[in-house]
Parts: sequence; C-alpha cells; structure tokens
Amino acid sequence: MHNILKENYFNEYYSSGFVETNLSLPDELVDEIKQHYLTKAEGHNDFPKFFVNNEHQVYMEGRALGLFFNTFPNIAKKMVKKLYDKTYRKAVYGEQAYIEKVLKYLLENDFQRFFKTRYIVASYDMYLRNDYLRSAAGIHTDFPNFHHFYETENDITIYIPLVDLDDENGGRIQVLPESKLKVPGNILLKFLYQYFSVDSSNLDEDGYVDPDKISPAATAAFVRSKPHQDLMNLYKSVIGLAKSHYADDFLMTTETKGKVLLWNNKNFHAAERWKNEQIDREVYVVRMFPIYDVNIKLKRNLHGNLFNNFLLDTEKGEIHRYDHQIDLSQIPAEAKLEL
Repeated sequence: MHNILKENYFNEYYSSGFVETNLSLPDELVDEIKQHYLTKAEGHNDFPKFFVNNEHQVYMEGRALGLFFNTFPNIAKKMVKKLYDKTYRKAVYGEQAYIEKVLKYLLENDFQRFFKTRYIVASYDMYLRNDYLRSAAGIHTDFPNFHHFYETENDITIYIPLVDLDDENGGRIQVLPESKLKVPGNILLKFLYQYFSVDSSNLDEDGYVDPDKISPAATAAFVRSKPHQDLMNLYKSVIGLAKSHYADDFLMTTETKGKVLLWNNKNFHAAERWKNEQIDREVYVVRMFPIYDVNIKLKRNLHGNLFNNFLLDTEKGEIHRYDHQIDLSQIPAEAKLEL
C-alpha cells in the first residue's frame, strides 16, 4: 500500500487500519442512496452467488466441509443463503448505482490528495443493511475469488455509513492494522498469470490472460495445483492467527452519517453488533484496486452486471465511466505498479 497512498496517509493506514478523510457526503446525496436501495426487495442478498464455482475451503473451517459443499452444491447454496440471511437484511452487489456521483463529489473536494499512484479501478459498489436482530459479521478477510479474478492485496475500500455508526448505535467497523498482520494476495496474481499464460487459448489479442477464455476444467486444475493449495493453506493459517492471537488488536472508529472512510478490505475486519432497535444499519461501499504490471485482463461481468468500468485518474482529478471493463493494455507501463 506504500506505493498507493502518499506517505503520511500510508502511515495512518498502516498503524490504525484506516485513513480518516475528513470528507462527508451531503445529506441529500446520502438520502438519495438510501432511497434507491429502499426499493430493493427485502431479503435481496448477492453474497451466496460467490459460493458457486469457487474454492470454498478457504472460507470454511475444514477440508471436510469444503468437500461437502463442492459435492452437494444445491445443499450448499441453501446453507450459505441461510448463513448470510442471519447477517444481512439486504446485500446488493455491483449495481454501479452511485460510483460516479460519489467519486465526482469527492474529487471536487480534493479526494485525489490521498494517492501516490495515478490510476485506480473503481470496480464495483455494495449496499449492506442489517437490523439489531441479526448477528454481526465476525473476523474475516475478503479473500480473492474467481468471480472477480483480478484482485490484489491492496484493495481500497471507500466506506460510507448511511447512518451514524457510534457507541450508541453500534455497527462500527473493526480492522486489524497491517502493522499487526498482513494478508498476502498479490502472489495470487502471479500464480494466475504463470499458470494460464502458457496456453495461448487463454490469451486475448494483446497477449493478456482473459478470464472468460479459461475453461471450467482449466480452473479446476489450477485449484488443485500445488501453488494454489499452498496459498489456500496459508490463508487458513492466517485466519487462525487473526482469531486466536490478534482478536484484541482490532481497532474501531466512530463514523457519522455520510462520513467517508478509507481502508483495505483484504485486511482482517469485523463489524460491531448493531444496537439500535428503531433504525437499521446501512452502509454504501465502493471497492477499488490499483493497477499492476501483470498481463491479466479484467472481467467484464459480475453475476450478470457490468463492473470494472470506472477509472479514477488521481493526477487529473477525474473519474471516467465506460460501457465496458477498463482495458489495462491501454494504461501506460510507467503508470502501473510493479507486482
């Protein structure tokens, strides 16, 4: 992250887990976002979609349960839905509804001052809602998956509470600072390129690995490969460390309605239980990532929705929206980070 955030902001992030931007969206924009998602059906939850055609074991407590989920996908789907229904009333993924409007407002207020790297992909957005009857999300990290394919260990989360997250209401995000425990992720990009680039049928016309050209059989073979399995085992070990040795080192920050917080969702995090019986906890999130010098093409669709289609230019202070995924082959080599 030190190549992405300017030094003073990196130091804040490294030691506390967050960057306090001291920026807040205007109330009218926050209320507009809330109203938009109010129209979504009660119980709408996109999280279970990520448990289809994916490496489940990293999310689970053991190999036996992972094998069971892979062997009985229909049962797994029902179990996972029930699990997430206990946590969220609504979880809406990848609508791209307010990315442009939010980032335009932030850039008008010097949001670009936080970043050292020039280009950042604003990949997708999320809306999360839960009431006081639901359990809070426990200690976890948002591990890479084949649905996103291109992911880094340095994802940048724009986190915007749509209600106050404080001592009275609860619902505050808790993060384990990178200074305590780092989750390796960029190595997976190297593995993906090294494994799939040797087969020309996986490449596009620019020589980039194209995730949409990779067959299910090839993906399954990669999952079974020793480098990938070693990495999954490392992830499981790190999860155990976070829960057993670092549970008391998570830091928490109070956020008022509309206040913009930056952090890295690849670091371990959890949510405080929501206490307010009168209103729900609501959060709007924009997930972003930097661009590395690895020849992997971005995916175009996430569960039927266009994503990876916003490009933040921190040098010019501009956000560009496209009707397709960002073409990384058009990004100058000198503007990419070394993997």
